[in-house]
Amino acid sequence: MSDFPWLREIDHTADVGIEVRAPTEKLLFERAAIGMFTILVSADSVGLDVEKRVSIEAQDRDALLVRWLSELNYLHQVEHLVLRAFEIESIDAHHLIARVSGETYDPERHTIECEIKAVTFHDLKIVHDRNEWSVQIIFDM
Repeated sequence: MSDFPWLREIDHTADVGIEVRAPTEKLLFERAAIGMFTILVSADSVGLDVEKRVSIEAQDRDALLVRWLSELNYLHQVEHLVLRAFEIESIDAHHLIARVSGETYDPERHTIECEIKAVTFHDLKIVHDRNEWSVQIIFDM
């Protein structure tokens, strides 16, 4: 994770967490996705052969972030995708539309470091302070 100065791994009992910072909300959501996949697989080995559109709704920003990361984890778990590129096309407090890119998991080329069972609301709170957005996210392993 040292490759990203805006990303920090958090030790949390039996789970794992990340803390993410960004100058914009859009970039915060993109970086949270990068952080999650950094935990899952080495991004260097991931190509950009598959592109998906993601559209989600939620009651507030915190729930939107959990739904966003949960949808990406679904694509990983069920469709066997490893993702590397995330572009939020539009976002507000209740909606998000994005394009994500990666490729189908290949055990010859991708090493899965761990599996995430769920993205949790534990200690989750998106903070917007003048010039920076930040969030802490705990993943149930």
